[in-house]
Amino acid sequence: MYKFRQSISSFTQRGGIHIFSSTILLRIVQFVLSVLLIRLLSKDQFGDLSYAFSITQLIIPFSGGGLYLSLLHYASIRSDAREKLALFNHTIRRGFVYSLLLVAIILLSAGLLTSTMPSSAIYLRLFCLYVLAYHFFHSIVSLLRVKKRNKAYAYSLTGNALLVLALSLTGILFANGKGYVIGFSLAPALTACIIFIAIKRKDKEHYGLFRHATDLPVKARQYTRYGLFAGLGNVASQMAWQLDTIMIGILLAQSTQVATYKAASLIPFSLIFIPSVFMQTDFVYIAEKYEQKQYLISYYKKYLMVFLLITAVILGIWYSCGDLIVRIFGPEYIDAKPLINILMINVFTTFLFRVPLGNMLAAVGKASWNSYSAMALLGINLLLNLWLIPLFGVYGAAYATVSSIALSSLLNVILFLVYLKQLDKKVTEK
Repeated sequence: MYKFRQSISSFTQRGGIHIFSSTILLRIVQFVLSVLLIRLLSKDQFGDLSYAFSITQLIIPFSGGGLYLSLLHYASIRSDAREKLALFNHTIRRGFVYSLLLVAIILLSAGLLTSTMPSSAIYLRLFCLYVLAYHFFHSIVSLLRVKKRNKAYAYSLTGNALLVLALSLTGILFANGKGYVIGFSLAPALTACIIFIAIKRKDKEHYGLFRHATDLPVKARQYTRYGLFAGLGNVASQMAWQLDTIMIGILLAQSTQVATYKAASLIPFSLIFIPSVFMQTDFVYIAEKYEQKQYLISYYKKYLMVFLLITAVILGIWYSCGDLIVRIFGPEYIDAKPLINILMINVFTTFLFRVPLGNMLAAVGKASWNSYSAMALLGINLLLNLWLIPLFGVYGAAYATVSSIALSSLLNVILFLVYLKQLDKKVTEK
């Protein structure tokens, strides 16, 4: 019990409560907006929008070439403020170019990507705004995390959540699904502009959104390589929840089936923010101690102590009160309840293994390992969806997701143990 209280106290001191509170607000906003979309749009419209967003979620980790992830890792292990600044300037400038290339690819291939559900093409093209805004926003907030300004980072998330709510709701009321996409995409861009102005005034440093950085402390190729590998690793997180939606659209080609499955995945997917908050708060601290085996083991043990209890509470609430909770989606979506029962199994595997160990591997510099895990997950998930969806319909997609995430979680455990053994070898060689 003492260690449990100690873990919570340490988390609070690092600004974790502020981040936790702001992330809860953001997730509540996203959940409320999703419920509003389900209620206000027809099932066909919601299915088309969900299909386009699922494709976007698979692409979005590569926004800016994933350089905001490189910034978070490489700037965390450097103490010189000038080096951190150079990395930030390079991230913004080069990442913007990569984002434009990604947008061009999406615009050119939108028709092909949505060939089985052509009505979703317009939504996919509009989400290009989000691709650009995503890179800008996450580069700015990564700078705050590198500077260990967790409270400022939390306030940034809160401000973004409020803007997302205001602009998205306005968009829904005036232009339905299209208005939602525009409002949802503009919110992070406006938030990032406000944060950037505030940072520049406070720090009095020579930040430049498109300033060319000539004195990078890391080779540009190595920096970009880390971002791409880390982005690929992050695709695994999105893939597990989005690929099944895409495969339902391709194999069943029914927007109503996509809508039902998307509604079913909303609750378990929304809960992932809880372990992610812990990892966001501690990422920099883990990165700084990437060679300290005992610290890494101790951190994970304390994490498990906290999240075993949290996981038990969440699963207990759902399986005892699920019939009441599912009614918030409306009578058209009552059939989503059995699907949610299956998908909630993912809460156990993601909370205890996949999220914490995946983030720890990224923090210690093993983003490439996460990428290999992501590729394995992609292949398994794709094959299972191709096999199970024709047999069981949307339930087949749920079985595929649960199975692939479980295997991915097991792989993360193995990779973490391998890294710890590598640390032992380094000590022996010294």
